[in-house]
Amino acid sequence: MAGVRFEDVDLLGALSRIVDLHTQHYKEDFDLDKELISKLAVSERSEDKQLLWMSRPCGTYTLREREVYLEGSHENKVWRFYQEQTNDPVLAYAISLKEVRDGKIFGDLYPLNYREHVERMKKLTCPIGNVAVAFEDGNVITIPYQERRQFMNRLMPEHGAPKTMTYLPENEPELMIILKRERLKRSYHATAGNLEEYLDKLEKTTLREKLKRAKTAVSTQEVSSHKRGLER
Repeated sequence: MAGVRFEDVDLLGALSRIVDLHTQHYKEDFDLDKELISKLAVSERSEDKQLLWMSRPCGTYTLREREVYLEGSHENKVWRFYQEQTNDPVLAYAISLKEVRDGKIFGDLYPLNYREHVERMKKLTCPIGNVAVAFEDGNVITIPYQERRQFMNRLMPEHGAPKTMTYLPENEPELMIILKRERLKRSYHATAGNLEEYLDKLEKTTLREKLKRAKTAVSTQEVSSHKRGLER
């Protein structure tokens, strides 16, 4: 799990540069990321500060790390999908939100080996036991996860539509131990890195740069062919 970490960086600034380098389509996904990260940065819940983020050629995702480790959750399925179902080159990161200063969100950024991380995560996921559903009338009701749809349908006439749903593991202490251990390993084994150097190196290996080089090579070839034609 040895890696690098970038400490106390302007997170949205750094992620925006990664998106510019690596995400070619559906860049508007990052607008949703910025909105979510800004909201979580001022949350009082510590678990809202620990995130996983990915940049793909077609879009981005921000996920709360806690939910990624809950088997069958939306976040768990999303994080696994691009490793199991596609060959997309994914740039993945763990994010630790720290504070908001001068209108910017600062924290630590950890580049991950996406495919290795998914394989490791799959061995550590916890089953979901219940869900806490916040309804339109303000009531938050805990219901069994496996029967959530039936329960919600019965509760909606009295409480209104469900607004948010929070997954609750069968064993909360077990999940907390797993997350604590994974974060400690990630932090302990990572060495402090230079973000600018990392981004410069990344630029040379990203899809955008490869496309640019390919385009340049084609243009050069066309010029050479044209020259040869004139010389004849």
